[in-house]
Amino acid sequence: MGIIKTVVALCMFVNGNLDGHMMVEDDSLHKCLKLKREAERNLSADRQNKIRFECGFVEAELEPDMEGNLRIKKIIKAK
Repeated sequence: MGIIKTVVALCMFVNGNLDGHMMVEDDSLHKCLKLKREAERNLSADRQNKIRFECGFVEAELEPDMEGNLRIKKIIKAK
C-alpha cells in the first residue's frame, strides 16, 4: 500500500467518467488551473467524446514512479 495524502489533482472526465488524473507539484491550485487551460486549448474541435478537466483537492493513494517521484495510484475521495 502507498502513502495516503491530500493533494491537488488535475482530473480528466470523458463522457462524465473519470478517465485520468495527475498530481500537481507543490499542491498548487494556481498551477493546476494553468495546466487545465493548456489542456482545454489542446483539445481537438472535432472530437467525438465530451471531455472536461477539473482541478481540486483529493485524498489519494500515492506511490513512486520509476524515477522515484510520487504519482497518484488511486483517488480515494474528492475533498
